[in-house]
Amino acid sequence: MGRLDDISIEELHELKEQTEDGKPRERVLAAIGRKQGDQLDTLADRHGVVEKTIRNWLDRFEEEPIEQAPYDAPRPGGPAKIEGEDREQLFEQLQEPPTELGYDHQAWFPKLLLHHVKEVYGVEYSNAYAYELLNEAGLSLRTARPQHHEADPEDKAEFQATVEKNGPN
Repeated sequence: MGRLDDISIEELHELKEQTEDGKPRERVLAAIGRKQGDQLDTLADRHGVVEKTIRNWLDRFEEEPIEQAPYDAPRPGGPAKIEGEDREQLFEQLQEPPTELGYDHQAWFPKLLLHHVKEVYGVEYSNAYAYELLNEAGLSLRTARPQHHEADPEDKAEFQATVEKNGPN
């Protein structure tokens, strides 16, 4: 067990009561399980992670003070490029169809959002962040189903009329 020799099971149970739900609590529960004799593979299955993750979690209890071991170090991102009233204004604009702002599109999509943000706010974002902004604004991305350019609508209708649907057995 090595990693948890200097920590009592009582300390871990007390820490569990003080720990918020989510990953921190999972880490404490894994430490309790290990202290009670559970094998790494058992803990990994129980917590839905690989054994290496369990080892990393348990290493935290040796390397850091017990109160800090369950928690990740803060990882602040860079400052927001658009914040405050400008950010609120952007999200309000995203609630309207792009046609209201003079674009030839009926719905927002990442490239259009990136173009709009660059033109109006003078800020450039990555494609990945455009998806985050759309999500934060409460929008979801929908794409059209592809249809082959040679597909015959009559053949499709005939197929759909003749195919048997599988229902519940």
